[in-house]
Amino acid sequence: MDNILRGQLNDYPVRFFFANTTVSVEELRRIHNCTATASAAAGRILTAAMIMGVMLKAENDKLSLIINGNGPIGKIVVTSDSCGRGKCDIENPNIDVLVNEAGKLDVAKAIGEGKMTIIRDMGLKAPYNSTTELISSEIAEDIAYYYAVSEQIPTVCSLGVLVEKDNSITCAGGYLIQVMPNCDEEVIDYLETRIKEIPPITEMLKNNMSQTDIIDKIFGEGNYKYKIEQNIEPRYFCDCNYDKAERIIKSLGKKELGDILNKNEDLELKCHFCNKTYNFGIDQIKTFLD
Repeated sequence: MDNILRGQLNDYPVRFFFANTTVSVEELRRIHNCTATASAAAGRILTAAMIMGVMLKAENDKLSLIINGNGPIGKIVVTSDSCGRGKCDIENPNIDVLVNEAGKLDVAKAIGEGKMTIIRDMGLKAPYNSTTELISSEIAEDIAYYYAVSEQIPTVCSLGVLVEKDNSITCAGGYLIQVMPNCDEEVIDYLETRIKEIPPITEMLKNNMSQTDIIDKIFGEGNYKYKIEQNIEPRYFCDCNYDKAERIIKSLGKKELGDILNKNEDLELKCHFCNKTYNFGIDQIKTFLD
């Protein structure tokens, strides 16, 4: 079962989020039939969105993380909520397996150059919208850059997905650490050094390290005490249903519905997030038109 630990240091204004999203990323891979590189890219984005989702304050708040690059994978859209539930739409999940010079799956090449957009829907008249350039297209660095530029919060972010030869997901997860205002410089210096010393997140997860093990590995060296405030269980979740699909069909208008009837064929509506299909017969469409 996936989980996200949310906590903070006892004596310093530093908050953190540590996530294991292996089950959710495997579900993403299964639904979209992703190749290894597509799983690595979309899995990182899904993990980031789930972490950012649990940072939302209200139960009904929503977050969208949109990556729009010029690489072969195309546009990726992930939405999440304050419970850590997320879903993902990938424009081209069947891209070739791309490998970089280090022998790792080349997420940056798959995504290419482009922009990242964060949309927070908090029930106001208009959602909060912020767009930044992709500085590396490796996602973790881009998330940290977003927080530094858009919210002026120094942030450390690490994301990873380890894919087996059969394309299944061995492990996936990540962490996000934020230094809030008036934090001692010694803590900032320690974190900058310590993060460079520890292994990649996928290596630690593969070695069966729990989130608390990883937290201890980061903060324990400096004897920093912390408290866990929440243990959240994120999951891949799509909230589409027949009623929503019906409302979409009804919203097409008389001309579009008339054109559909003229073809004398049933209408099939497919969800891009979970691949479920909703079928509407000729008689139903006639009813909508009436």
